[in-house]
Amino acid sequence: MKIGSKIAALSGLAVVVGAAFWRNWMIRMPLKEFTRYALYMAVMDDEICRNELEGNRIGDDVITFPPRKETLQERYHLFLQMNRGKNRRQIQKEIAEMEQRLQESRQYIGQPERQLEVEFSGGNGV
Repeated sequence: MKIGSKIAALSGLAVVVGAAFWRNWMIRMPLKEFTRYALYMAVMDDEICRNELEGNRIGDDVITFPPRKETLQERYHLFLQMNRGKNRRQIQKEIAEMEQRLQESRQYIGQPERQLEVEFSGGNGV
């Protein structure tokens, strides 16, 4: 019986360790949390773009954005799609980077408009 109880104890320990490993690495975050992160990222991305680009010019065109209500929905779906395969740590790291960039983008609020230049690089020599 001693060998049988040792096998049972080791099996139980292996199950517990395996379950802990699986929980930490394989289970995705709850849907509510995932969607909240996507919405937060969409709002920050929209604000960053507006701070850095709105009112500037590319050629003769002035950069303007549609109302936030319209752009947020598209951005939200974009972040849902982009973050699908990421874990909580990766998303939180991206959020921290976006928060930093949002702080940096606020320097452009109230600045005079600038003429921006755009370069296109095509893979086929275009």
